[in-house]
Amino acid sequence: MTAIGVTNRAGGYHDWKRRSERLVRASGHPYTIVRPSWFDYNSPSQHELHFLQGDTRWAGSPADGVISRAQLAEVLVASLTSPAAAGKTFELVAEQGPAQTDLEPLFAALSPDDGLNGATDAANMPVDEEPRDVREDLEIAAHLA
Repeated sequence: MTAIGVTNRAGGYHDWKRRSERLVRASGHPYTIVRPSWFDYNSPSQHELHFLQGDTRWAGSPADGVISRAQLAEVLVASLTSPAAAGKTFELVAEQGPAQTDLEPLFAALSPDDGLNGATDAANMPVDEEPRDVREDLEIAAHLA
């Protein structure tokens, strides 16, 4: 789990989160990376889950989307046993509407990650421009895979 807006390079605040995602992807181990939106700002009728890709919500506020902690926990646990969730990264928000009873179609509709990056993420953090220690960590992770 990281956070919605992780690809926003303004100020470099989220770069370390994006680097951690890359290390997970480079490890070669099965994974699902969930980027939740703002915790517990939901209205009582916001139960319908939406899995988004491309990380384009960069307001830095609940305008990016909201999710309850219980909904986040449900998605994290479901991703552990879902073959369709493996190798995917997505942003998680809740919208107005009823809760889904089956998350498998949501996982299945996602595109798989592209190498070290999430599917359709902005190409705004080139690996070859990363600090040397970051590049070395990625190489070590890839060799351990």
